[in-house]
Amino acid sequence: MDVAQTFAATFVDELAAQGVEYACVSPGSRSAAIAMALQRHPRIKVIVQIDERSSSFFALGLGKATGKPAVVLCTSGTAAAEFHPAVVEAYYSRTPLIVVTADRPPELRDVGANQAIDQQQLYGSAVRWFFDPGTPAELPGAPRIWRRLAARAVAEAAGGPVHLNLPFREPLVPPPGQVPSAEGEAGQTITSGRILPTPTQLATLASALQRAKRPLVVAGEMRDGEKVAPALTRLGLPVLAEPGSQLRRPETGGAVESYEALLRAGWSLEHGPDLVIRIGGTPTSRAMNAWLAAAAAPTFLIDPDHSWRDQDQVARHILATDPQALLEALPPVNRAAWRDEWVAAGKKAGAAISATLISTPLHEGHIVRALASRLPDAAQVFVGSSMPIRAADSFWPLAKSKQRFYGNRGASGIDGLVSTGLGVATGRSDIPTVLLLGDLSVYHDMNGLWAIGRHGVKATIVVCDNNGGGVFNFLPQAQHPDVFEEIFATPLGLDFAQIARLYGLVYSPVTERSGLEPAINDAIEKATPTMVVVKFKRDDSVSGHRLCWEAAAAALRD
Repeated sequence: MDVAQTFAATFVDELAAQGVEYACVSPGSRSAAIAMALQRHPRIKVIVQIDERSSSFFALGLGKATGKPAVVLCTSGTAAAEFHPAVVEAYYSRTPLIVVTADRPPELRDVGANQAIDQQQLYGSAVRWFFDPGTPAELPGAPRIWRRLAARAVAEAAGGPVHLNLPFREPLVPPPGQVPSAEGEAGQTITSGRILPTPTQLATLASALQRAKRPLVVAGEMRDGEKVAPALTRLGLPVLAEPGSQLRRPETGGAVESYEALLRAGWSLEHGPDLVIRIGGTPTSRAMNAWLAAAAAPTFLIDPDHSWRDQDQVARHILATDPQALLEALPPVNRAAWRDEWVAAGKKAGAAISATLISTPLHEGHIVRALASRLPDAAQVFVGSSMPIRAADSFWPLAKSKQRFYGNRGASGIDGLVSTGLGVATGRSDIPTVLLLGDLSVYHDMNGLWAIGRHGVKATIVVCDNNGGGVFNFLPQAQHPDVFEEIFATPLGLDFAQIARLYGLVYSPVTERSGLEPAINDAIEKATPTMVVVKFKRDDSVSGHRLCWEAAAAALRD
């Protein structure tokens, strides 16, 4: 058997031994040995994607949902470049991902050979580890070396993407009827543990908490944020948690609903913190970041990955330790009155927003509230970038304990959102999945919809169709009407009924508030994937948001 075929079978077998369950493969010749080994392995599910960009984002979604790296494989040349956006998102969101690019052998590089580009360090600093082992060769102990390569790739990918560039010489496939076998002993053990807080870290934060009269917690995106909920409840502080933190839930004592409205009202100016504990990613809310910067309170950023996620550079203390371990070790503080002020104000603002939504024009707030009311107790939502993630942060009430939220908040792009959401749905196929996306995002990754029919992915796609980039209507660009519509709003004019028909989806249009909840409820319960398209005007979105904030501010004044 050719050494390249034996390498591929052995390498893939070790990936499976290390817990890899999924591989997203785009067709190509140079990658044939790895693709065939993946397809033939009984413990790895192969998901074929024609579009490499969609394939890489699908693998990204699998990593977000399962916490394990999926493999994404392509042939040499520009196919490998298509992976770059997903690699960037994986790096900044710390999502496990193993990128495998097949390559031409050294003698075919820089000589004008077909489909040969420079793939060395192709993704630059956006990978945790890059390695090119060269073409497979018969060496003493080769199977052990090949297995170690796979095992290290899985271990390195625990905190973000890795890139293996694998060159192959022809012949690229074995003779007909020959199936290569893996060699060597499987299952090298690689383990890691939590970064426990030092006595100094614990003492510094505990002392600051005891002195503070108005401390609060700000929680950004976290995959397993619910693990710190008991510790936060015991501390007894207000918790401003966006949905993607997995902490905007009743069981998180002190969780404040509708905090965006509090931050936009004068109420927050009179209730500024004298200590801030930040966990998770950078807050999505612009109002939150501006408020924290203006407050200039002593800020403790708990950041186990040394990522310095502090865009306004206000954190005086950066603690590189496990958030759960540190928060569990802190002694409780008695700030019940301060906490209850925030919680009560959040409820009052939320009630005012709910009352206002009855009479405002249809916009993202209605979609979020309708989805929240109809989502099953156990479900997951993938929220798109731009307006959907901001609407979810502004309008989603306290979620149920088994509901989970995902998004591409590492780089916050709109590329690949369909595929990432469908990857999340595949990784957790045991519970209903809803993708909440803007119309531009769906258009940007329309190719990703192909996976629904090809691989039987069950998901509901809710499209906020305001015929363009609605987020720009909230930005200063909107004050330049002579150029705004063409270069910022970019209206699509697409008929989503045709898109749904092309990809075999049930099409469910909504143009009135009264039709929202029934449409979403029916879509989630259907056996076939459904696209719920909610049409509204961008100007109505701006006015609707403004009316909600004004109502909340008035309620807080009363």
